[in-house]
Amino acid sequence: MNRFSFTIWLILMNIRERIYSALNGNEVDYVPWAVKPNHLPRGEWERNLRNLGLGLTIPVRVYNLLRPHVRIEQIYENSFQTNIYKTPVGELIQKTRIDLPSEAGERSSHWTTVPLFKKEEDYKVLEFIIRDTIAKPSFEDAEIIETELGGDGVVYTNMGYSPLMELMINFMGFRGVAHEAIRRKDVFEEILEVIHEKKLEICKVVASSPIKIVLVGDNIDEMIVNPRFFEKYCIPYYEEYIDILKSAGKIVGSHMDGRLRSLGKLIGETRFDFIHGFTPPPSGNLPISEARKIWKDKTLWINIPEVIFYYESSQIVSYVKKLLKEAAPGDRLILSITETIPPRHRRKGYEAITRAVLEYGKYPINSS
Repeated sequence: MNRFSFTIWLILMNIRERIYSALNGNEVDYVPWAVKPNHLPRGEWERNLRNLGLGLTIPVRVYNLLRPHVRIEQIYENSFQTNIYKTPVGELIQKTRIDLPSEAGERSSHWTTVPLFKKEEDYKVLEFIIRDTIAKPSFEDAEIIETELGGDGVVYTNMGYSPLMELMINFMGFRGVAHEAIRRKDVFEEILEVIHEKKLEICKVVASSPIKIVLVGDNIDEMIVNPRFFEKYCIPYYEEYIDILKSAGKIVGSHMDGRLRSLGKLIGETRFDFIHGFTPPPSGNLPISEARKIWKDKTLWINIPEVIFYYESSQIVSYVKKLLKEAAPGDRLILSITETIPPRHRRKGYEAITRAVLEYGKYPINSS
């Protein structure tokens, strides 16, 4: 593609228009290719890539969480941070490793080693912490970021995890959830409902915000959330949040970046507009062709697997070409990086993906 024809391509549709067209099921000129700012260090190389059509997807927060009756004391010792949550009904303690390698900002340098919840007596304190949480709207920064971004990409917001994943990621850990759901099912389901009540409040704040694209959690993987758990503890909550958000005109998706084959049909039953972070093989286990068959009305916001970046440039181009042809004709499709990439291979990978999109991502894509 010569410089002149590429200039015409840019004029036809900007990145924001491409992404919104893909989310709404409309035709695009080229399959959109966009990443979060933390995956794209600023500089000449970044500017050149963006001039070639790489866009930005910027997460913004539209609320702040306050807990007026919870006091947090922090203790730092060697490589660990201990948080002591003090409430009128008792204390909970969480311990976090804080000096892990972040791989040039690609990963968090923190990892919870001791979860907040540990025993049955902790339910009372955990419930107090959840009920004491207040969601305060905060729209101004998000509006400014969206205005300044213009046609170079989109902003989106997140209402946080669904109740099950909130427990798993922020309060109990995987083992804690598995133990409590089996050994103390009644009280476990009661705390899910307490979280849900708070999530409904947050959802209404998000629905009233000016940001159009909204995520509902959720880091789903079939090895962590099996079909029975997903159907019982995820879908009913999803549907309530979707009702509120769609009634406010939002485009609603969920971040599901794991292995999804056994959950495919159940995900298809939800009313999400898009699946964010969908990871095809070799990291995921649900091919794009199968996902397209069972999620006909959903946009695939694809996470190009991290392992692909270790390939040679020509192999990366071939992978993306195959991916695009598998998703032919290319409607309801967004290419992105939603997880992490190896910094030493970032340059090679981004250049190869951009080249593949320019060469093979023009709509409609020929599947042969």
